[in-house]
Amino acid sequence: INENLPFNTTLQAAAACLVIHMLISYLIKGVVFCRAILTKAKEKYANPDDQRKRSMAAWNAVVIPTLACAWLFANLVPFFGDAVDLLGASFTPLSCWVMPIVMFVRYYVDADEEERPKVSILEWIVMAAEMALGLVLMVLGTKSSIETIVSKWQVYGYPFECHCQGLWSTCACSADHYGMDWCEITALANASLANASAMGATLANSSLGSAIAGSLTGSP
Repeated sequence: INENLPFNTTLQAAAACLVIHMLISYLIKGVVFCRAILTKAKEKYANPDDQRKRSMAAWNAVVIPTLACAWLFANLVPFFGDAVDLLGASFTPLSCWVMPIVMFVRYYVDADEEERPKVSILEWIVMAAEMALGLVLMVLGTKSSIETIVSKWQVYGYPFECHCQGLWSTCACSADHYGMDWCEITALANASLANASAMGATLANSSLGSAIAGSLTGSP
């Protein structure tokens, strides 16, 4: 969304909404992940209602390294955004569309006759179409994400390198961003000015060379 908005208040509002969305998503998933680790390591300290200092210390001992690892991984991978796109294209259709249908079909086959749900032909057709659509999206999305990573491989930079694309409204950072068309005009004007200067210098050198050659030819 933010790639299709010019640098103005609308872009800032969209960015703020994305930040809030990511914070809430990370909080929900982080709590589940960290609690699973703490339950596996020290189950007696994993009760969320336990307010003892030792339980709070155990919770922080899991949460803080998890947060540090997430920050480190996000900065180590210079194409983190495109990597997230690759993971989403590869696993989202599989986990949200394909696997539920596969598990339902497995249950339908294994269930007893009296417990087996009644499924009409139309429902089977819809599930088959959804399965096909999920597989197509997974293959094409993964292919597109890989092609994007390969095409940008030379411009990603190194780990922990600052990337200003889409963040700063300068031609050096966001020349191809929506609403930055004036960067191309400026680049063309600068190129024309450089060419004119080069041609002027060439003509001046030619005139000077002709003058020197004429003076040398006319000298006794």
